[in-house]
Amino acid sequence: MSPKTLFTLLLIVFLSNCKKENDRPQWDVQVLGPLLHAQLGIGQLIGDTSITTTSDGAQILDIDTTFSDFNLDSIYQVNDTTIPTYVRWLAFPSNINPNTPFYSNNNQIALALGPVKLKMATIGSGKIRLEIKNTLHSKVKFVYTIPGALKNGIPFSVTATVDSGSIADPKYFTNEYDFSGYDVNLTGPTGVYYNTVTYNVEARSDSAGYPFSVGGLDTLVNLKTTLISIKPYFVLGYLGQAETNTNGERNTKLGTLIKSGTIKLDSVEMKFDFINYIGADEQAFITSIQSTNNRTGNTVGLLAPTVLQHYLNINRATRNALLTDPVSPSFYSLILNKNNSNIKDLLENIPDNIRYDLKLNLNPLGNISGNNDFVYSDRTIDIRLQIKMPLRFALNQLVLVDTLDFSISNATDFDPIGKSTMTLVAENGFPFDLNAQLFLLDSTLSIIDSLFLPDYIQSAPYDINYKSTGVTRTQILIPIDADRKKRLLSVKRVGIRIKFNTPDFPQLIQMYSDYKLDLKLIADGLYSIR
Repeated sequence: MSPKTLFTLLLIVFLSNCKKENDRPQWDVQVLGPLLHAQLGIGQLIGDTSITTTSDGAQILDIDTTFSDFNLDSIYQVNDTTIPTYVRWLAFPSNINPNTPFYSNNNQIALALGPVKLKMATIGSGKIRLEIKNTLHSKVKFVYTIPGALKNGIPFSVTATVDSGSIADPKYFTNEYDFSGYDVNLTGPTGVYYNTVTYNVEARSDSAGYPFSVGGLDTLVNLKTTLISIKPYFVLGYLGQAETNTNGERNTKLGTLIKSGTIKLDSVEMKFDFINYIGADEQAFITSIQSTNNRTGNTVGLLAPTVLQHYLNINRATRNALLTDPVSPSFYSLILNKNNSNIKDLLENIPDNIRYDLKLNLNPLGNISGNNDFVYSDRTIDIRLQIKMPLRFALNQLVLVDTLDFSISNATDFDPIGKSTMTLVAENGFPFDLNAQLFLLDSTLSIIDSLFLPDYIQSAPYDINYKSTGVTRTQILIPIDADRKKRLLSVKRVGIRIKFNTPDFPQLIQMYSDYKLDLKLIADGLYSIR
């Protein structure tokens, strides 16, 4: 018998003599695995992702925002206007045969637009309501036309038939019509007026009716036209002179994120671009710019003698032949830096917002365009604010608070029964120490627990220029009881509170793109398999 055959027989005998004592065996094993993980760069630490990187990896905070507070109502408004057309028979009594035009006339109305002198307008939105009252003893067909209002080359026109009536029993017609998209000539019937709408009303007797008589002071036409919520998309003419006061606040997010401490910056550049899409000259006058820290109540006003409270002349825009973008805007730029202002002080104030107060003067030199100013409703004046701040700073007891997405892995393997130990493993690539506290948040972002970390997360090693030369690994033990382990299973996000100081404050330290803080939360506990 061969050795292989003998081994097989012995194995069969051994197994046949084994007794099954438990159909449901269980084992207790030690488990070591990551529960939460996040990697933080400088963008997450300072709460802004508007960061650019130079060729050597140095990082720059680059905030770019455009806003427009210019309101066209400061130039002109087309108020709801009712235009009556009321005509009486003033001649001798007469008979009117069927299908006979007994009134036709061009009418005009000057819109109340103040000093604005418009030659034409393209209507962006609005309606025209027609109301007709008939007291004649015949059905009357009305044709209402605005010959100077064209859409796809076709004039605005309405045909309405009103039943026969009497003074005692008049008949009415009322309807509203969309007026959007019409190009409206506002120069009147001879082309020498401004703000003037020309319309025609024709009244004709019923072609299938009978002759009827008119005389005395019979009312031939009683019609009302009402312009409702007219908003031009484009206007051409003289826009007049107007002064617009503009003020507002732009949120920087810094004050919300940074809860305490001080910051010293190397340099800041703030650039304002005034982008004028209006075909009229503008003058800007910046009254003040302030940064406000709501936590401290401290406000720092901008000091810039060459910029503040000076008139800045902004040229008019021009029109071009591009249908998709028919305006070529003009630009006026001004740059604030530490050489011409205290802009660095404004941001070292850790502002929640930056407040501005300025005014704009339209056509400061009057009507120099020959009534050829223009404006599109969606292209007025934009103000573009750009802040470039090299991430080279000194921090003293700075506290940041934010919430971060964390991934929970192996949740089904995390034993909710019994005590355990969690370890925060931190690999720090920043050249400064950190102290952190974690807040466990559920799906509604409510705090369900907090993890205090008693030890510092040690800084990365750095050279004489305070540039990191590697990564330092720190492990912090956190005891976890059964209740806390259960709560951990419902964690969706983690709030983080970090306090840190740069070395040798106020020494300035440059941030680089490869600086990372890698956090892992690892559970070490007993896991039962049944």
